[in-house]
This record gives sequence, structure tokens and C-alpha cells, in this order.
Amino acid sequence: MFYLCSIGSNLEPQRHVSQALDELITQFGWLQLSSVIRTKPVGMHSRHDFLNCLFVIESRLETTVLKQWFVTLEVAHGRDRNDPLCKVHDRPLDIDILASSPVADFAAIGVDSYLAPLLAEWYGTGEVHAAKVALSLHSPLAAGHGLNQQIGLHPVTLQLASQGGQGTAPVHLDAGPRHVTVLHQ
Repeated sequence: MFYLCSIGSNLEPQRHVSQALDELITQFGWLQLSSVIRTKPVGMHSRHDFLNCLFVIESRLETTVLKQWFVTLEVAHGRDRNDPLCKVHDRPLDIDILASSPVADFAAIGVDSYLAPLLAEWYGTGEVHAAKVALSLHSPLAAGHGLNQQIGLHPVTLQLASQGGQGTAPVHLDAGPRHVTVLHQ
């Protein structure tokens, strides 16, 4: 099953979003990522802006099990899910499942208004006017290869590749906004 999900963070957001993406790629081996944007908080009072993005993963996990995995990741990043007001408090990490489908096509899915431009950009039907933010990957995708993996300025697909226990192949963003080249070792 393919899942369309969102990430939001307004406490040390660059660190937490980058780390969460690293953890997602390590866990699922592949993800499609939208641009990363800076937005004002919605439905809460805070002086901290959010970083938000969309991503698609493929997983055999049932929706409830996947959501629990996301909650575990949020808690590991410092979110207090036991607080009954956690939905209106600042947060280091918030990951939501927005939709699921047997195919990775979410062009017709309705999302919150602040995320809609990300989906439109992804499918070539609109533009993002919010401030985009570049993030660095620190996972095995970039480690040990002297690469500066900047993501977030346009949609990309990221893939973790391993060749028979030889470790992780480096990932290089190519000139196209939606393409990644994985160099096989």
C-alpha cells in the first residue's frame, strides 16, 4: 500500500525534519518528497513557524500499525503525546497519514489548504508560493561519500540501495526536479 503523509515541526524544525526523513528512508527504503515549506502555525497560538512537507512511502504495514510507528518516532523526537493538548502545542515532530492507495497517485486527494500547493507542485498543476527551505540529509545516503545532500527546494524521490551487504549506495540528485540517481557499487 502507498501512503501519502505529512510532516510538520516548529521546534528545531530543520533538525527534526531532516532526521525524520533520514529515519523514514532507512525504515522504508524509498520515499517521494515534496518541497519543504515554512508556514505559520494553523489552529494554535505560537511564535514558532512550522516546516511542512508531504511524502509518499510504500509499506505492507496496516494503517494503524504505521501510525503507531510514526507516533513512536514523534515521541523519540521529544513530542509529549500524553499531553491532552498536544495538538495545539509546539512540537518537534508531527507525522500524519493523509491517504492510502494501492497505487502511488494522490493527485486528486484533498489536503489542508497550506499543504495543497505542495501537492499541486508535485503533480505539475500549480506552484508553491510559500518560502521553501533546503535541508541536508545525514543518513547513510550521504554519509561517507563526501556529499552535501540538499533537499526541500523541489519534489524528489529518494531511495536507499544496498548491493548484497556492501552497504549503501550514494544518492545524487540530478538536474531534474523529480529525479534521483542511485549509483550502484
